[in-house]
Amino acid sequence: MDIEVNELVTLIERRQSCLQTLATTPESKQELVDTLERPRSTLDDIVRELERSNLVEYEDGKWHLTDLGRQALELHVDYKNRLRSLIEAAPIIDELPRDTAVGCRFLIGADVHVASTPVPDDVIRVVLDAIESARRIRGFTPIAMAGHAEAFYDHVTSKDECQLDVVVPTDVIGRLRDLYPEGTERATSDDRTTFYVGEVPTSFSLWIADDEHAGIIVYTKRGIQGVLVNDAADAVSWATEQYDRVQEDANRVSHPDTDESDTTDAG
Repeated sequence: MDIEVNELVTLIERRQSCLQTLATTPESKQELVDTLERPRSTLDDIVRELERSNLVEYEDGKWHLTDLGRQALELHVDYKNRLRSLIEAAPIIDELPRDTAVGCRFLIGADVHVASTPVPDDVIRVVLDAIESARRIRGFTPIAMAGHAEAFYDHVTSKDECQLDVVVPTDVIGRLRDLYPEGTERATSDDRTTFYVGEVPTSFSLWIADDEHAGIIVYTKRGIQGVLVNDAADAVSWATEQYDRVQEDANRVSHPDTDESDTTDAG
């Protein structure tokens, strides 16, 4: 076989239907004619081209994928699916600043929920549904999520056993205390919740639920742009790395009525 990589990519894309048919079960040439609904003369050209590229072989009266053909097809389909994930996430991710990157490890295979209005109650419901059964939630947010902070806290702590750890910038704690003084006091004094203040170097919010799934919320000046949720192990690992990096340098928030200072070292 003497074929360049680009030629192989083009060939697999052009003949993907034939390759996928043979990936399911080997077929004779007549069976391929019937399955693909192609004239026999056209099918002759197709299998001859694939055979020359060592993607298929003829054995016991049927056409089979070679090892190269099977693995190349799997990689080709996986690559297209990954690109499709990036395309689907683009309406949300494109709203982020250029210096705020969300890794492909998180984007690939993510469920995408684009907000349909500037007041996206349906998208917030996605977040609340995602954390419905979680017992431990870690995350960070660069903004106060006005109008949704109390609903999020109440939803998380509605279970008997739960733990909520959140990192926010210093000014956000102040804003929460101004907007929701009673709710913020209740949250900061709750043994089930731990707030940290520190630098949040992203313009999106992030959460991790029970190490089983992770999600991000992306904002614009108009409100929430959308939510991405992913339960793949690599996505959760990426999210955990982001959280650990932010939480490591943050300080724990003490209850304002205690004798302690407002913050103590996270370690």
